[in-house]
Amino acid sequence: MPDWNPTDHYKDVAVAERYDRERFSSIPGRVFNALEKGCVRKSFSDIPRKAAVLDVPAGTGRLAEVLLEDGFSVTGVDISKPMLEVATRKLERYGKRFQPRVADVRELAKIEPKRYDAALCARVLMHFPLEQQIQFLGSVTKLTKSRVVFNQSLSSPYQRLRRRVKQLLGNQPPAGYPISEDELAQLLAASGLRETGRLRPMALVSEAIYIIAEPL
Repeated sequence: MPDWNPTDHYKDVAVAERYDRERFSSIPGRVFNALEKGCVRKSFSDIPRKAAVLDVPAGTGRLAEVLLEDGFSVTGVDISKPMLEVATRKLERYGKRFQPRVADVRELAKIEPKRYDAALCARVLMHFPLEQQIQFLGSVTKLTKSRVVFNQSLSSPYQRLRRRVKQLLGNQPPAGYPISEDELAQLLAASGLRETGRLRPMALVSEAIYIIAEPL
C-alpha cells in the first residue's frame, strides 16, 4: 500500500475499534501477544514500581496493561484520539494510574523534558524512515530520566528471505522500514541512548526485537 499513512490510518475510529481483534485474536496473534507482553514485563522488571512510565504510542493500551498490572503508573500518549478512547475503556479498572493524553511526543519533548522515570516505545518506529525514527525516539529520550524500551524490526539475511517469501505469497510486509544492526547502532546514538539488553519474542518466525536502553 504505497499511499498508506500510519498517522492518518490510526485516527480512524473504525480502525481503532477493530485493531486488537484483527491482530491478536487468531492463534498466532494470541501467541505473539503473550510473548511480546512477556518481553515488556521483563524489560521493566528491575524498575521501582513507584516509577511513572510513559507509553508512546499507547494505541489501544495493550502493552500499557502489562505495566499497570505490575503496579506502575502509566501515561499513555498517542496522536490518535480514537485509539486512546479504546485504551481508556479497556483500562478503566486501573483508575487514575492510567492517564491518556492525545499529543505528539515531538512537541511534548520541547516543553516537558525528563518528566517520566521510564518509557516504552513500541510498534511505531518501523513505520517510518530512519531519520524520522531518530526524531521520534530522540523525543522519547528527552522526556525520560532513565530506562527507554523500544522495539523495531531487525533486517538480517534470514529475515529478508522471510519477507521476500511472504511478499511472493501475497502477504503484507510486517514493517515498512526494518533496520540493520548498523542502522540500529545509528538510531541509538542519534537518539542519545546506549543499548543495555535485547529480547526477541519469536526469533525464528518474527523480525521483532525489543531493545532495552539508557540515556547517554
